[in-house]
Amino acid sequence: MDHEQHSPQYARALKQWSASLGVGLQLTKPGIIFGNMASVLGGYFLASTGQSVSGLHLAATVVGTALVIACGCVINNCIDRDIDRRMVRTCHRALAIRAVSIGTAMCYAIVLGLIGFGLLWIATNVVAFAAATAGLVIYAGIYTCLMKRRSHWGTLVGSLSGAMPPVIGYCAVSGRFDFTALLLVAMFCFWQMPHSHAITVMRHEDFRAARLPTLTPLQARRQILLYLMAFLISALALGWAASLNTVYVLLVVLFGGYWFYLAWQQPRAGTTQMWARRIFTVSIFLILILNFAMALNAVIRPLI
Repeated sequence: MDHEQHSPQYARALKQWSASLGVGLQLTKPGIIFGNMASVLGGYFLASTGQSVSGLHLAATVVGTALVIACGCVINNCIDRDIDRRMVRTCHRALAIRAVSIGTAMCYAIVLGLIGFGLLWIATNVVAFAAATAGLVIYAGIYTCLMKRRSHWGTLVGSLSGAMPPVIGYCAVSGRFDFTALLLVAMFCFWQMPHSHAITVMRHEDFRAARLPTLTPLQARRQILLYLMAFLISALALGWAASLNTVYVLLVVLFGGYWFYLAWQQPRAGTTQMWARRIFTVSIFLILILNFAMALNAVIRPLI
């Protein structure tokens, strides 16, 4: 059988298209999107306990939220391109190395946002749509444009946007912003603060090179402990308010308690970054587990 022959022009075009797709994906920060989708599902199934779930409604909620988050990430990349060039962790990003123009990236962000908000508007409800709008405005506007370069308190403001995905999922089903939704905001906001402070300790030199306001490792540890206590209280309060199953409560106590234990340990000289990396790693593991436990509540709640 003869092998299909392609011209050199075809090979170059294919390579160009592959590179374009790679750049487009990188601009959206897929790691962030993946983590937030777990939170959307956790909030969605938390609200759907005792209700039938429509596959199309769930898909529209997840995809719509993912596209809105992607829009915010592309805007963030556009605004932070000068910062990214000065940081080892981000200096390879497409806008930092000028692999794509600002105009093209902003048009891409607009398209992502229009499709994402369109899906949420058509398939969910005005409350979920408003939560997505608030998340984008806080992240791309207040946090990225106004506070990130001025004060370390910008991290707290930015954490509010990080708390919106589970609220979008919850409100897409419930159609209301109630006390449970407020506890979701508190819990995810307080979770994100130790997570973010651990990153600043791990990448302290990077943040200094970018001239971003940061806490000293000692200040960061104090704040991590305070926010961890707030997280545990709000997570347990959510379990009470939403009548979550015993599995959820046990996971909060066991893994949340272990997270607090790690933060409480005083890092020895030369081990601060290792200590921060443990805090960071456990934070990701913990929030994925709790999202799974919230989703599982729709299945096992009647059995416990």
